[in-house]
Amino acid sequence: MDREWGSKPGSGGAASAQNEAIDRRERLRRLALETIDLAKDPYFMHNHLGSYECKLCLTLHNNEGNYLAHTQEKRHQTNLAKDAPAQPQPNKRKVNVRKTGAKLD
Repeated sequence: MDREWGSKPGSGGAASAQNEAIDRRERLRRLALETIDLAKDPYFMHNHLGSYECKLCLTLHNNEGNYLAHTQEKRHQTNLAKDAPAQPQPNKRKVNVRKTGAKLD
């Protein structure tokens, strides 16, 4: 018998859990890359070794999917909160100084 138990003839055999996980990660990576543009991410960097870096957290990642997962993690989110500029204060009312016709000599 050259086919695995539980598979139909001609189906190529049942996918292993490892193959299913690889396929799932690849699908999720493609979906994330469609929705998120890494070129606009100021912390994303492709280094000369072929891996990816998060300049904010100083972490290395093997692929884009791993980097995208990292951006959702607590460490990255905490560093983003620290790095973000302070929230702008509400505009204070501007007081106009009245100019009178009297000259001071």
